[in-house]
Amino acid sequence: MQTARKSRKFSTRVLATATALAAAMATTISPASATTGAAPAAAQLARPAGVSVCLGLWAAYNAILLRHLGGDCSPRGSYHIHVWGGGRDMNYPIYNYNGSLREFSYTWPVPQGTNICAELWYHKPGGGYSSHGLPCETM
Repeated sequence: MQTARKSRKFSTRVLATATALAAAMATTISPASATTGAAPAAAQLARPAGVSVCLGLWAAYNAILLRHLGGDCSPRGSYHIHVWGGGRDMNYPIYNYNGSLREFSYTWPVPQGTNICAELWYHKPGGGYSSHGLPCETM
């Protein structure tokens, strides 16, 4: 009986810690914090990754955070993001970009040390695609 209570307590603590880290990663990490000297503690834990052209990629704790940067970084219109690494390969759903920052987070359960890459694809109005960023990060 005591072992079950200890196990339940431990599971609750682990879940609370994971939830707090995921929330911190999703709310405090930004491309701007990756370049400043005084990055928040959560950003240091998640190791800020690269930003390539218009796409930022952060990988930590079996999750990835993708940011399609706002402004005049890329044309308005339809996009999708292709992500691969660690034996996984996915094209995420098409979305419309209007110049505002777009952020996506997904679970990406791969071993520590796995290289993960993402590519931002613009869907040209006349057909075809053009790349607007290809960052990579180590989980």
